[in-house]
Amino acid sequence: MITIRKLDEQDIDGCAHLSTSLALGVRYGFVKEQWIEKLKRAHQEKDNLLFLAEEQGRIAGFFWAHLSGAFLSAPYLRFIAVSPDFQGRGVGTLLLNEFEQQTRSMGKDWFLLVSDFNTSAQQFYEKQGYQRVGILPDFAKEGIAEIIMVKRHRS
Repeated sequence: MITIRKLDEQDIDGCAHLSTSLALGVRYGFVKEQWIEKLKRAHQEKDNLLFLAEEQGRIAGFFWAHLSGAFLSAPYLRFIAVSPDFQGRGVGTLLLNEFEQQTRSMGKDWFLLVSDFNTSAQQFYEKQGYQRVGILPDFAKEGIAEIIMVKRHRS
């Protein structure tokens, strides 16, 4: 059974490995040591949320969100990753639901960016109620556009 919990410091190495080994991480040139440092910093800052999905001690996925990362006021899903061994088992949905639940009391819309080439992620977010509201060409990496997506908060 897959469970969701807050990410602990001892989970950081495994999450950094997952981030850098996925096709997305390879495309962006993610470096494990840099991700370890990013996640350590994020883990220490109060405005970040880091949650882990696991099954019997194995990392199934995780997310990193910033409480006011969208326009300094709204929750922003900075990164979500699901291990290839767990894809198609609802892990992404569990993690996304946890992100929304953890930030629901803010009463704000939810924001994220998704790469233009990552069509499966775009479809996933659209099924979860997110809508495309803009595009940022060459934002994170030259030659890749980031699609801005938002899900309206409903009380």
